[in-house]
Order: sequence, then structure tokens, then C-alpha cells
Amino acid sequence: MKCPRCGSDIADDLNYCTECGAPVGHQTDHQATVSPKKKSNVGMIVVIAVAVALVIIAIVAAVLIFSITKEAEKQLSDFNQSYEEFNAKDISGDIDLDGLNKAVEDLENLDLAGDIDIDVDVPDVPDYSGGADASAQSTGGDLVKYSYTDVTTVGNDITVVPNGGLNGSTVLYGGKDLNGFLDFVDDKVLEEGRTINRQFFYDMLACMMVDKDLSSDTESIEKNMMMSLAVTNNFFGMDVKIKSCELDADNAAEYRYKVTANGTDDTWIINYGKHEVYFNDGATEYSSDMFNDKYLATWLVAIDEYYGIQ
Repeated sequence: MKCPRCGSDIADDLNYCTECGAPVGHQTDHQATVSPKKKSNVGMIVVIAVAVALVIIAIVAAVLIFSITKEAEKQLSDFNQSYEEFNAKDISGDIDLDGLNKAVEDLENLDLAGDIDIDVDVPDVPDYSGGADASAQSTGGDLVKYSYTDVTTVGNDITVVPNGGLNGSTVLYGGKDLNGFLDFVDDKVLEEGRTINRQFFYDMLACMMVDKDLSSDTESIEKNMMMSLAVTNNFFGMDVKIKSCELDADNAAEYRYKVTANGTDDTWIINYGKHEVYFNDGATEYSSDMFNDKYLATWLVAIDEYYGIQ
């Protein structure tokens, strides 16, 4: 072949001219057939897949958090409603609800002041020490032991301490004991899962009735039972124990209960005439519908149904 630059003869197997050093054309043709490798797209695909997965995870997490938050809010709302008030619509059909409206009307004629029938003049308190069948025994001084409570008086100040004499086996009337009555309330009146704190109820009722001979008429018993049911049902979820109850003879509608509530000592002040309740030694007012006429009438219907009162 000839050199394209100087025209000298060149052997076919040479790549350069031996005279002028110019490159021979067939090398250029070989080099032109060589093409660069294509760039791979695998890395870009992986990045996109990871990004999509992260977005999906974020959406699922957001949905779960929203769902859990709404459920927690619902449970808290349900608990507060259950704790604060007794929902009358959950009453069993076994209760005579037709008599409920009449019971509300009857409450208007029932004195709910909660007056306690204790003669604060200790020398005039009946002396029951003379016989074996006595319902209470005077111990002299300011202290009188009644069938349900031990009562101490200092001037107008009255301290009532439940002594266990009123309990589940106590028969107030109708030949039926209190334990059977509370079983009836739990089963036929309260919604499922709710029960009356037995000891709390017995001690509260004892503080109101004091002695079986002092509050033996039907109206007094019903009144005291209604109030005891209203309070103990309202605080069904708490462990409450009454240690004593203090009253002023000039304001017997106001009861100052010395209690242990969920392990903490406190004074609960309940004015049954004004329907007022205070915690924290009287510093915190508590708001509730427990003394609403509809709820009190429900208890009155339950009492009449169980004991067969006309």
C-alpha cells in the first residue's frame, strides 16, 4: 500500500509509514469499530424502590397512630362517663320502669335532708343496759353503743363510728336481708360489670340509721338506702372505707366522713340537703348527677320492687 502523506510504498502489515511516520488508514478503520459500553440503570432502579417503600411505611404508620389515638380517646371518654354518672338507660327491664315517673313525683314529698335522729343530750338517751334483748348498750359518759354504730357526743358535735352491726345479714323489713337486696341491685339495676361496694354501703347506711330502733319507719329506711346507694354506686370503682362520720346537731344534713379512699386518708363532706359533695378535707367540690331526681327515683323503684312495698 502507499503512504497517504508521502506516497511511499509500505508493507501491508505495517501501521506507520517508514518514510514519514504517518499512520496508515486501516488502523483508523479498526479503531472506529470499537464502541463504548452502555451505562447500567440498576442503581437508579434500587434508589427508586427504596424511596417508594419508605413512603408506604410512613403512610401505614400514620394511619396506625391515628387509629390508636382515636381508640384511646374513646376509651377515656367512656370511662369518664361511666365514672361520673349512672346511665339510667342501662337499667334492666326487670325493674318496673313504669313506676319511675311516679317515683320522681314521690321524691318531692320525701324529706331528703338526711337528719339523723340522735338526741345529743346524753343523759336523755335511752339506757338499753337493763336487758339481754337490748338493741344498744350505754357505756356512760359521752359514748353510747347502738346496734349499728358507736356514737360520741360533745356539745353539738356528734361522731358516729360503724361497729359492724349493720351488715349483709341485716333485715330492715320484709324478711329480706341487705345482701340479697344488693345482689338484686347488681343483677337487675346496674349495667354489666358494675357492682355496689358492699362494706362501703353497709357503713354509710349504718352512719345514717345509727340504730335499728331510731330509723325503723319505711320512709326513713328508704331515704337512707337511696342516699347510700347513690354515693356508693357513683364511686363503684374506688376502694373506699369509712372510719367515722362527724355531724353538727344544728346542721345534721351535712355529713363529714373520715375515709380511706384508694389507700389515702381524706375527709369527704356530703350535704344531702343541698346535694353538695367535697373532697380533700372540703377544699375540692365534686360535681355529679348522683342526686338527680331520675337516679334517686330509680333506687326508690328498686327498693320497692325488692321488698314488695306498695
